[in-house]
Amino acid sequence: MRRLLPVLALIATFLAPASPAGAATVDVEWHRYHYDVAHSGYNSTTPAPGTLKKAWSVALDGQVYASPLVAEHIVVVATENNSLFGFTRGGKLLWRHHDLAPVPLNQLPCGNIDPLGITGTPVYDLGTHRVYAVVTTRSGSTLRHWLIGVDVQTGHVETRRSVDVPGQSMLYENQRGALSITRGRVLVTYGGHAGDCGPYHGYLLEVPINGGAVTTYKVGRGTEAGMWQPSGPAVGSDTSVYVVSGNGSEFSGAWDGGNAVHRVSPVTAQRYSYYAPADWAQGNRDDADLGSSGATLIGNKIWTQGKTSTGYLLDGTDLGGVGHPLTSVQNACAEQFGGSAVHGTAAYLPCTDGIRKITVSGSSVTLGWKAASNVTGSPVVGGGVVWTTDPGGGVLYALDESDGAVRASLGVGTMTRFMTPALSGSLALIGTTTGIVAVANA
Repeated sequence: MRRLLPVLALIATFLAPASPAGAATVDVEWHRYHYDVAHSGYNSTTPAPGTLKKAWSVALDGQVYASPLVAEHIVVVATENNSLFGFTRGGKLLWRHHDLAPVPLNQLPCGNIDPLGITGTPVYDLGTHRVYAVVTTRSGSTLRHWLIGVDVQTGHVETRRSVDVPGQSMLYENQRGALSITRGRVLVTYGGHAGDCGPYHGYLLEVPINGGAVTTYKVGRGTEAGMWQPSGPAVGSDTSVYVVSGNGSEFSGAWDGGNAVHRVSPVTAQRYSYYAPADWAQGNRDDADLGSSGATLIGNKIWTQGKTSTGYLLDGTDLGGVGHPLTSVQNACAEQFGGSAVHGTAAYLPCTDGIRKITVSGSSVTLGWKAASNVTGSPVVGGGVVWTTDPGGGVLYALDESDGAVRASLGVGTMTRFMTPALSGSLALIGTTTGIVAVANA
């Protein structure tokens, strides 16, 4: 029966709304945040945009912060009500799994998500046919975080494992970053809640799918320095894991582990190298750190920019330590929040004053076009366009890769700040504050 289910899902795919003539349908999968382990957000099989129209939409039981996934032709959506839903690509509900109760905002020490459930984008594992997600629930006076593995065809929970950090008060830890998988391990990051309350730390957990021992990378000699970027860990071609820490609690002395990019082993959780701006302490003091956006992998280079107008290009192998980037760039963005997209040597940055294109050549960065100031959503790329959003205005945009011109747009409904599209054949899938919308590229 298990092998028959993918066949049934494939039949459902053919019953979905037809793609335009000549549309690429070879790769309709989207297994994790921004498509691949590097979180590039680029799918080469996406067709060029024509007229955009709503293919289908479904109201769900909570806000959607996580990116939708597509695995074995099933659209998977997670909500802040600790629910996972599986749909056909035509919008038919296949299954729903509601897990433990989410946490109301009035039971958190601080924060801005109400209720708090599944925030970090889940990840699909081809070997086990499971979608892995972290659910957050209340337990007495603290929080518990469970990594669940759900069969993508049935919605049944196959595995459940606590991913709380021993000795750490989990009340102050928030699992916002997207999950990833490499070397048979699910990568889970923690940061604080909005408001930076309590003695939280930044953690990267490497959780073996086979049930082996968890390895943990902890950031900081003080507190804070959370790994809260929604794009989560990015994985390089050598399987190195790149994470970014937010503002730390120290304002003087030796570097405290905050406000930095870290290159970490995917197995032992040992740090290989790091980069922190020379003014890291001032960034800590002003809450003006790199942690609002993940590491952007462009070939063997890393781009990073956070809550200041300065961006940095780094060597992906030796990140440079304190104050030694390959180059720094002024005014690429006012600030950068969310996950970038990469196609070749070009990157598209989620700037708070409008999406910005940059191009990397050697150790130099060239600033390219910039979108309108309201077009700020975390972008993905396919079909010669950058798919991005005006989150507050509720509009999906397709911007020409070459010059940023608007090729198409469509109102889809209000989105959370960090929502990002998923591309599946001729569909763009968007989570909103009320559910899921599938946009057809006709």
